[in-house]
Amino acid sequence: MTRNFTFRPSTLLLSLILALPPLRAADNVPEEIDLPDLIALALQRDFQIRIVQLDKDVSAQNLRSTRGYWDPAIGATHSDGALGGGGGASSSFNSQEGEVSSASISQNIPTGGRLTLDAATGRFENNFGGPDTHAANAGIALYQPLLKNFGANSRSFIKIAQRSYQQSEQSFRLQAITTVTNAITLYNQTALRKDSLRVAEQSRQLASQLVADTRKRAELGTIEARGVEVAETRLAQREANVVLQRRLYLDTLNELKRFVSNEALPLLDWQVEIGAMPAPQDWSGNLSQDFEYALQNRPDYQQALLEIEKAVINEQTANSGALPSLDLNARYFRTSFGDSFTSSYKGLSSAETDLFVGVTFSRPLLNRSAGADRAAARLLKDRAHLVRQQLQQAIAIQLDNAARRIESEAQSRELARQGREFAERSLEAEERKLNLGQSTTFFVLEAQEDLTAAQVSELESIANYNIAVARYHQVKGSTLQSQGIDL
Repeated sequence: MTRNFTFRPSTLLLSLILALPPLRAADNVPEEIDLPDLIALALQRDFQIRIVQLDKDVSAQNLRSTRGYWDPAIGATHSDGALGGGGGASSSFNSQEGEVSSASISQNIPTGGRLTLDAATGRFENNFGGPDTHAANAGIALYQPLLKNFGANSRSFIKIAQRSYQQSEQSFRLQAITTVTNAITLYNQTALRKDSLRVAEQSRQLASQLVADTRKRAELGTIEARGVEVAETRLAQREANVVLQRRLYLDTLNELKRFVSNEALPLLDWQVEIGAMPAPQDWSGNLSQDFEYALQNRPDYQQALLEIEKAVINEQTANSGALPSLDLNARYFRTSFGDSFTSSYKGLSSAETDLFVGVTFSRPLLNRSAGADRAAARLLKDRAHLVRQQLQQAIAIQLDNAARRIESEAQSRELARQGREFAERSLEAEERKLNLGQSTTFFVLEAQEDLTAAQVSELESIANYNIAVARYHQVKGSTLQSQGIDL
């Protein structure tokens, strides 16, 4: 099925809008708001989009926190008293009375291990009354998992945080689409109420004029006085309808003001009028092409893809966690002794180098916990794929339903236009017959009310059509593009 589509949006600079501080109802705003104004105000002031923006900022900080994994670590120690080998540079010194100071800098490496550079100096008492012994030590140490937690598996939490931040970006985009769609819907509903009030006032004016004309005819004796009573009754009914339509318009206008206001009571004093209802635009669409577009641009579908990536990362981590621990520990170092601090450090350049290499192996006997984690991770990955497939199906159905609604609203709009034209011609004919004495006030009043109903019906069909087009863009994921908004 192929449908042609044309839509000419207003251009908005969302990046500039969001950079502005939140406004209050009392701030300087246009006295009359058109659709681009409302969209701009909504993107700036809507509470929900500002909340989602903060969620995105929190996610960015969480990502920044995980990247601290790559930050080098500096350490320093000093021991005084009974000394013994405890690891690092000081581990080369014998256990005896004295003091040892050491410093190190370590860095995580991409293979999942950790590289450490360290240096130490020590002073040891001579148990036989001789001069103290000074020692210096410097070396490089490597810790490297060979099975469990090898390579990227040790950094899975960073990848998860990256995907979570990307999901928060898509959440912000999704909320922006929702906000713009709600703004378009609310604007058309408010414009409909305003135009319905205008039509009601016009209908009242027609009735008022007919009452005046009927009175003159009654005074001249060309019609019965009963015609005046009928006209006055209808005039009172139309006056009541004007009051009703004004209330409905003001209620909807208050909802519009609440949508773009940051305050409560002050918005009641905010005097603003809605602009004209947007003219209906020609629409067309190709469902197969729009479906592919939706898969590339709908934020919720992109979130589903990112959720699959997170599930794959978690599965890889769980698979790694089920492996035995086989860790390599290696240290390459030099140690020098002397009768002073200076001589011990100078001796490092000519001291012999030592290499220590060790391997540690461990594995739980049953390993049930790791096995369960691996099975759960695989199930969650399968679930994420099913959610994506379900969403694909939903997108296809939503697009088809949205397209059919547009077509239905377009047909209703055309029929309503024809009905309004027929009602206009019918009223003109009835007024001519009344002037020729071939009709009565009652039939003219009926024709006037038929025209009023036809005018309101046409307005409703235009508003519903505009809303249907906005909903289609929302389902397609093209709302921001159609409005010229660049995030």
